[in-house]
Formats: sequence, C-alpha cells, structure tokens
Amino acid sequence: MLAGGDPGEMLRPTEGRGITVTPNGREIDLRLSSMPTLHGQDVSIRLFDPVSGVRSLNELGYDAAELKMIRELLRQPSGLILVAGPVASGKPSTLYAMVDELNDGSRKIHTLEDPIEHSIPGVIQSQINERANLGFAELLSTVLRHSPDVIMIGEIRDARTAATAIRAGTSGQLVLATIHARSAAEAVDSMLHYGVNPNAISQALLGAINQRLVGRICSECGERVGGQSPEVDERVAHRLGDLSAELWKTTGCDACYGNGFLKMTCVPEILTINRSLKEVIASGSTSVTLEDAAKNNGMLCMAEALAARLYRGETTPQEAHRVIPVPQFARLRVSV
Repeated sequence: MLAGGDPGEMLRPTEGRGITVTPNGREIDLRLSSMPTLHGQDVSIRLFDPVSGVRSLNELGYDAAELKMIRELLRQPSGLILVAGPVASGKPSTLYAMVDELNDGSRKIHTLEDPIEHSIPGVIQSQINERANLGFAELLSTVLRHSPDVIMIGEIRDARTAATAIRAGTSGQLVLATIHARSAAEAVDSMLHYGVNPNAISQALLGAINQRLVGRICSECGERVGGQSPEVDERVAHRLGDLSAELWKTTGCDACYGNGFLKMTCVPEILTINRSLKEVIASGSTSVTLEDAAKNNGMLCMAEALAARLYRGETTPQEAHRVIPVPQFARLRVSV
C-alpha cells in the first residue's frame, strides 16, 4: 500500500514507488518490487534520499587520474560512452553525475529512464512505459527528432536500442548509456552480441567504464596495520605516485554502526578508445584481445584500480576480496 502496489496481487510480480518518513522526520523515496515464490512473496525495497539528490563526479570516489579521463570523454561533442557493471554497482549514479557535469545550460540534454530516480532542473527527462509499448528503442527514435546535444539511456537491453545509440553517437549527439557486462572490454562484446556492426561501434565508441562499489573505511575506527609492506605492481605503483603502500583494518564503532565502513566508493575500470583500439574493435576481436590491447595502452584493470585504493587506505583486504576475489587480495586478507 505504501508504494502504491496491489496488495491483493499474489500471482504476478508487482512494482511500486512511494515516500516514507524516517524517525527523524526526513522523507525518503522508495522503490518496491515483489516476486511470488514457493513460500510467499520475495520483496525488494530500494531507498533514495531526495535531499542528497544527484552527486557530482567528485563525490563518487574517483581519483584524480580517473576524473581526468572521464572529463576528457565528456568534453567530446559526439560519440557513445558506455557504463558497465552488475546490478547494484552504481551505474545510474555515474550517469546522473555525468549529466550533472554537462548540465551547464549550454546543451539540450534528454534522458530516457526506467524509472526516473532524480529530477534534474534544466534536463528533459522521459520515463519508458513497456505496457504502452514505449521502451528505450521507441522513445530513443523519437528523441532523435528533437535534436538534443546529449542523450542519456538508462540501459541498452536490445538490438534496436543498441543500433539507434550507435547511430546517434555517429550523427552528432553525445550518448551516455549503461549496459550489463563484467568488464569494460566485455561491454563492447555485449554491443556486438546485439548485432551491431564492429566498424560502426569502433567509430561511435569514445570509451567504456566498468565499475564496482566497495566499502570505504570508517574514519573513526580505521587503523593502519603495522609491520606490513605489501609488494606493489609497477602499474599500481605508478598510480599511487609518491604515496607509500599501506594496509588498513577496521573494527567497527558507533559512528559506522559497528560496520567498519561509512559509505560506498566507486572502483572504475576505464577504457578510452584511441586509433589502435578502434582497429582492434573494427576487426571483431574478442574481449580478451581488446582488454590486452587496452592494458598495453595504459588501462588499469578492475583489480589494479581496487589495489590502488587498498594501498591508499581507502578499504580493507577483506572488503577488496569480497568485491573482486583474486589471489592477490586473498593473500593480503589472511595476513591482516
């Protein structure tokens, strides 16, 4: 009832949205989804704080090098930028932050969302309606007739949307979109699986950002681990710069409600497209080949980006291993 769903519907999945008030009087938006199961309803509730609203790129947890790469992508007048990752990896927050970065009054920005999570002044926002046969593909085709400068697509999930996004990116619009993929290189693979011509995506794609969320150590109970001098890969050491590699741990306190972490921070893998990578994509190469070529061009893979945060004292080996279970983090987890 609170989210506007049908409380009597027990056979079909239901969705709803509403507002609830916390004990301290703050209003919080909620999104509800229920799914019938063998032993009753499985209910998922997502909470959104309308006060904090859209966060800027500076607030998502990117380091200086990552911010520079992302802003260079956003400075391009046209092309396609993909944001990849699994469910609950912060993809919508990244898209909103990108739109916020571009929303300076000089561009016409149109978003297609499912659902609209935040209202952004100065931005034209449209919500898809599958029941009315108004999905991303249908609305995107219409939006192109309105000549926007920037288009944000909540998710590329079918061949028609993928093809239209490519067409928009090569015809003068800057297109920002999310896609489900496990890595930045596999985001390109996902587009190819939708039947997009390799040469077409090589011409349209500006870059792909694959990301995860990791817990950031509580500033009150986090403490440096003494006697630890972890070995650091040369590529990660370059990202650390003059900082020495350290390991930290956390015990939990009242400030973080015993959790040890105050908030989540973004860990990105940023693939920026240059001429050599365009040739790799146009040839129809596998994601493994593309990833190797990107690393040779300086891209830090996800594990390396997370290692840099670990050695800067932003998270713990245990949390790093939870997010990316690789042997490197497993060994450090045991040693702390």
